[in-house]
Amino acid sequence: MTDERYTVAMTNKLFYRNIHARDHLEIFLVSAISSLLLLRFFLYLAGYPQVGGGSLHIAHMLYGGLLMLAAIVLALTFLGARIQRLSAFVGGLGFGIFIDELGKFLTKDNNYFFRPTIGLIYAIFMILYLIFNFLSRANRLTSREYELNALAQFEEAILNDLDPTEKRRLAQLLAKSDERSPVVQELTELLARIETVAASEPHWYRRLLNRADAHYEKLLRRRGTRRLIGFIFVAEAIIFLIAVLGTFFNQFNDVGAIFRSTDTYTNRLLIGQLIASAVAGGFAIAGAIKILDSRLQAFDLFRRATLINLLLTEFFIFSRTQFHAIPGFLANLVLLLALRYAINEEHRSQVPH
Repeated sequence: MTDERYTVAMTNKLFYRNIHARDHLEIFLVSAISSLLLLRFFLYLAGYPQVGGGSLHIAHMLYGGLLMLAAIVLALTFLGARIQRLSAFVGGLGFGIFIDELGKFLTKDNNYFFRPTIGLIYAIFMILYLIFNFLSRANRLTSREYELNALAQFEEAILNDLDPTEKRRLAQLLAKSDERSPVVQELTELLARIETVAASEPHWYRRLLNRADAHYEKLLRRRGTRRLIGFIFVAEAIIFLIAVLGTFFNQFNDVGAIFRSTDTYTNRLLIGQLIASAVAGGFAIAGAIKILDSRLQAFDLFRRATLINLLLTEFFIFSRTQFHAIPGFLANLVLLLALRYAINEEHRSQVPH
């Protein structure tokens, strides 16, 4: 009777959410904007060479399409979360290279340097960012979605790479699934019998991560570390704001000169950079205040500030100066990677033992 009620209650849907969707979509976006900016930087240094020679010109959007094809083939051919992350990375690289040549297909003369292209690309990335945020929103999953995500994470056990924290996360997912499901019941019993990698010699990369984890914990136990982290992000936000305000004062004698200037394109880029820097600064200040209460929430706010700098602020800077945007872009990329690691560690520490 219980199984019959379970069968009736669990109706099939077309789409089921992946609990790692936000991470994968973020990898896609960051790799896309990275490939676009680095490609433009390379072309700038190389003098915009013609690939093919003679009467041929092989547009680099074709290479972008090839990378996107490779990402689709990877996703359709192979299994596992690792392949999903790799597909997101390769697909993002391809999309950035592909969308870089948008100007050629909006103008009659195939003008790569068509000025509004940068604004259009920015709008595309912003729309994607909003869509990805909606798709990966942190709403509570259904019991079937918890069950499906738990089943997918048994991959680690099959690969003999399930660590104690991952095992506890799996147990949490199964606990949130419908206990009447025969699959959940079988998986719960199976999980109890599975040994974790702690029982044997871990792989070299896990030993490296274990060392990093130990240093991370030691660093955060030091007095004043939280305030120092908050200070670093607030200082970065202030530096960005000072830089753009300095540019305004160097180019214009007063506020009215901004509106009297004939170079409206540059003005808009400066205004966009100022707004993006201010928004990122707001998230950084909120994170610095929150870090005394919750490291996880603070790191998430810092992550949002860094993403805004990567996707917006650096984009406006590159549109104006190209070469001068690269150091700041690389610094923000390193910050984002460090924050992703810190957020993962905070999630790990919150899994009950």
